[in-house]
Amino acid sequence: MEFCKVWQFMMYAADLGNGQRLTIENVGTQTVLTWTSQSSGQQQSQQMSLSLGAWSSMPKLFKSHSSFILQIESQRTSYIRLQANGISLLSEVPLMLGSEEVLLQRVTTPSSPKMPEMKPLEPLRMGNMTMRMEPMEMSMGNMNLRFETETSSSANASTAHFCSHCGTKVQENDRFCAHCGTRLKS
Repeated sequence: MEFCKVWQFMMYAADLGNGQRLTIENVGTQTVLTWTSQSSGQQQSQQMSLSLGAWSSMPKLFKSHSSFILQIESQRTSYIRLQANGISLLSEVPLMLGSEEVLLQRVTTPSSPKMPEMKPLEPLRMGNMTMRMEPMEMSMGNMNLRFETETSSSANASTAHFCSHCGTKVQENDRFCAHCGTRLKS
């Protein structure tokens, strides 16, 4: 168990050629793959996060004739295919005859810096119009519009009920929608 902890917060990267780069990061039980591709003023990026568990050894990357195969060792061995149309977790051990191992380099900087915590949105003012998020409120001149959250007193008041399937108005004690027949939640 101690051996697994050594690999928990590791990050590796590989240059795959043709402007492509793969970054593999293990954060706790999550394995995060980021595959970027750059060409003539264009950049594409794909990312996948998988719950594979803490790594028990360094990941291995193999290049075959049509794709790359990533091998992750954790509680079990997992294989991930990277090819032009995307990243996919394989359900069985792939045939890797003729594949060559690609060198992975340890990366010491995080893949993405932490975003600073955002402060609440200040009321928006434009001329004589004001908008506020919590509670949702808008006022313009002498017109005011306010949406309040439901309180316990309004929860007891009579409110309209609608079918979750077709949207038809139903009565509170209906068990089925009269329009489409869908069973209503009680």
